[in-house]
Amino acid sequence: MSPPRLKVLALQRESHVAPGVPSLSVAARVTEVLDYLNDRGIIDYTSISEADPAAENGVRWADALVLSKHSSREALALARQARAAGKRLVYDIDDWIFSFPSYSGAAAKNDKVSLIQEILSISDSISVANRRLQEKMREYVPLSHHVPNGIWVEKYARGLRADDAAAQAKGRIVFTNADFLKLQTSKEVLLTALQVFFLQNPQFTLDFYGDPFPEIVSLPFLHFTNRMPYDMYMQSLISGDYLFSITPLGASEDTTAAEFNACKNPFKYLNYGSAGVPGIYSASPIYTDCVVHGQTGWLVENTLDQWLEALKTLAFDPAVRQRIRVQAYEDVKRQHHIKASADALMPLLTQAT
Repeated sequence: MSPPRLKVLALQRESHVAPGVPSLSVAARVTEVLDYLNDRGIIDYTSISEADPAAENGVRWADALVLSKHSSREALALARQARAAGKRLVYDIDDWIFSFPSYSGAAAKNDKVSLIQEILSISDSISVANRRLQEKMREYVPLSHHVPNGIWVEKYARGLRADDAAAQAKGRIVFTNADFLKLQTSKEVLLTALQVFFLQNPQFTLDFYGDPFPEIVSLPFLHFTNRMPYDMYMQSLISGDYLFSITPLGASEDTTAAEFNACKNPFKYLNYGSAGVPGIYSASPIYTDCVVHGQTGWLVENTLDQWLEALKTLAFDPAVRQRIRVQAYEDVKRQHHIKASADALMPLLTQAT
């Protein structure tokens, strides 16, 4: 008879930057990986909000508890319960949560550092999403473990469609952004580039997924859709027949936010690549580290000329779009599959490290 499967509880929480809505980090970094492991018969898992009274029963049921940037007293209490009961406790980090840049809606309420430190101190393992973050975490913990970002490509797409004829016909461009615009010095540059491009080319529209930002009123061509669950969002990307995507992010010009931005993760590249949507990305370190310009994406410095050139190129050059969409899809499937994330996380769930 085979041994019982490991039981894992993923603790849910609300977003740090958009109160009242579920965290995207928990979905992309934790529950998606646990879904993959569950699908392969390796674990059983459930997901419960930190604010749900049933979470205490979940801790009693589970062999391991996974948290993702949790910073509440409820999370601390559940972590203490897990620790006292001898459960394994894994704390995952995919952002520099100890300080936020001025562009972030979380900057004004970053008062939970002591709670985070206490949860860290009783955790068996700390997992981090990238090597830069791992290096910085040495300020707080002596040892952390790299669990790479990944996406379950075949869960959402059964393969890449032959061409983007449907996307050409619809003329829809996609933009996804949680929090406020992640630009400081070059924010007006991006807004101006978008206004000029869409004024000159009214046959295109911009579908936006995410949190409303103050400048949204200056973009009348933007079609707003609020946050949605991660699965639904991925299905929307795939079914939307998007011509291309835009992903602005402050780079070296934003000196005060550069360190924070360098600790972020290129999940939008993984999302768009697996959905077959070619993308324009700011030449910020998280994208220059994984995107090959002109091959798996289009990298731009945050200048008006480069943003306008990129928008026009991706809008009117089908050969460039096709090359990028095919090579990005293959790159994400080969280099960023969720199996690597699962292989790295599983040892942390099964033994204290």
